[in-house]
Amino acid sequence: MKTAITKQQQTIDQLPKGCVKPMFVFVVMTLLGKDVYKLRNEQYERRFSLSTALRIGIHSCKAIQELHQCKFLSRDIKPSNYAVGLRENNQHKTIFLFDFGLARRFVDRSGKHVKSRGEVGWRGTNRYGSLNAHLRLDLSRRDDLESWFYMLVEISRGALPWRFVKEREAAEKAKKHARGAGRCELLQKCPKQYDEILKMIDALAFEEDPDYDRIYSLFDEVRESNHIKMEDRYDWEEESEVTSSGSTVGGVQLEALLQRAHLNLEQNIADASAKVDTKQQQHAYVRTKETLHA
Repeated sequence: MKTAITKQQQTIDQLPKGCVKPMFVFVVMTLLGKDVYKLRNEQYERRFSLSTALRIGIHSCKAIQELHQCKFLSRDIKPSNYAVGLRENNQHKTIFLFDFGLARRFVDRSGKHVKSRGEVGWRGTNRYGSLNAHLRLDLSRRDDLESWFYMLVEISRGALPWRFVKEREAAEKAKKHARGAGRCELLQKCPKQYDEILKMIDALAFEEDPDYDRIYSLFDEVRESNHIKMEDRYDWEEESEVTSSGSTVGGVQLEALLQRAHLNLEQNIADASAKVDTKQQQHAYVRTKETLHA
């Protein structure tokens, strides 16, 4: 996974550092802001304005496209796996995809798309899982986009019709209902272009490459008709944040805090590694002493 993601990927959070030591396995991730799930919960009626929801939709879709270009599936697309970048890194307008715990490569060593394995068990999250996930079928790129679409609708209208449904079978039934008589309820308060996007996703075959450009063109239609610019202020941004050159926390520059936290982390890693090395030396000494007395 780490070798597939290159610097050309702009909306996938990369793992710049990692280490495996006896008793310790850790990675150091890029520091990001709040995830989309938390940001949505802070908004009035738990939903974003059309401007913010639309731009999150564009960034989050591009992140999926970049992941697919790396020949990987997420299989767990949801709002809590997206987070906004930091202003200090000039990434506060970008939404990043992270957490690839269920990611899987969808091509073989020759570069060909793998065949469906049929029924493989549940993958994903109940609220955002695709219909194929509910059938326990092997997932592909279309399923990442279906989960993404549910997220898009949720952040646009405030909730999904199956928000309080806990049982997977009931959630599956609600999602099927949303394809028929419940379609208007699902897309309530959403632009008409969302209906076209859902039709595109539902029509995809297992091995088919999604038409991302068509999705972006539909988003552009909504942006143009509503005079939405990509550089507009997000709902969670304060006016002072937009006009100020630097963010502060309690009067202390956030950048300084981040640098201090980074140094502390590096020191903690070094201390932990030193402790492990010391224990290894002690164990080796004891074993040598026991051998001499044997």
